[in-house]
Amino acid sequence: IPVAAARRLAASRSAAVAPLRRALLAPRSSRVLMPARRSNHGIVTAGWNDFTWGSGSIVTNEPAAADGGLRSIVLKVDGEMAKGYAKPGQFCQLRAADDGKPAFIAIASPPDADAGTFELLVKRSDGTAGEICDMTAGDVVQMSPPMGPGFDMDKAPADAFPNTLLFATGSGISPIRALIASGVLVGRNVTLYYGTASPTYTAFMDEFKAWEARGVRVRHVQSRVGGPPTYVQDALKEDAENIDGGKTCAVLVGQKEMTTAVIEVLEGAGVAKERCIMNF
Repeated sequence: IPVAAARRLAASRSAAVAPLRRALLAPRSSRVLMPARRSNHGIVTAGWNDFTWGSGSIVTNEPAAADGGLRSIVLKVDGEMAKGYAKPGQFCQLRAADDGKPAFIAIASPPDADAGTFELLVKRSDGTAGEICDMTAGDVVQMSPPMGPGFDMDKAPADAFPNTLLFATGSGISPIRALIASGVLVGRNVTLYYGTASPTYTAFMDEFKAWEARGVRVRHVQSRVGGPPTYVQDALKEDAENIDGGKTCAVLVGQKEMTTAVIEVLEGAGVAKERCIMNF
């Protein structure tokens, strides 16, 4: 998500918990040991805000792509957790244990209070994400309620901004998938620029036809296929002359370098920066 951006924002709000962090980072010999909590439900301060840790159980955990360490995970969640998910683009903090460092993971399925499940796309890495990728059906993961504002499409009403450009790279496709599946984009002229290394590193490629059927034109930009590396901002530059800036908005998920480059191209084509929507 844009998770990197969430972490930056969380860090900017964490001054109030600095003493606690210093205590936690102190050598073990100098810590005051407290009785371990057996429950994973409790109010904690996470820098982002105060919330109650809940839990979800793994229903399925399958490869999302042949390469790249991407896992498609379905979590069973309780009713209150499901109701807290109101807009595509929201995410949860997840951890494998009480003392684990939370990972910020976007929800890949659309909001549905009755579904009782969240779909996640998790990229294997050291730490919590890797631990979650190793979980199997029935395992329990600790999680925050859905967080963040999600994608505020009210910033660009469809009647005034019917042309909608979506941008995602790698696992950043997760909240974009939720947005497409939610039906929020119905009636808009939508193009998705989806950047991956190659087909074997691409999650949800089997859904491209379904997305097209929903009216989403998919431009799959592959940086390791063909000639020199090509990225979503390069593909956008090729289309820039056809953009009607006054009637266009954008939704972006990905690394800062990508989003900055894309917004620069969009602004050059007449798209107002305030019509470039992100989920934080």
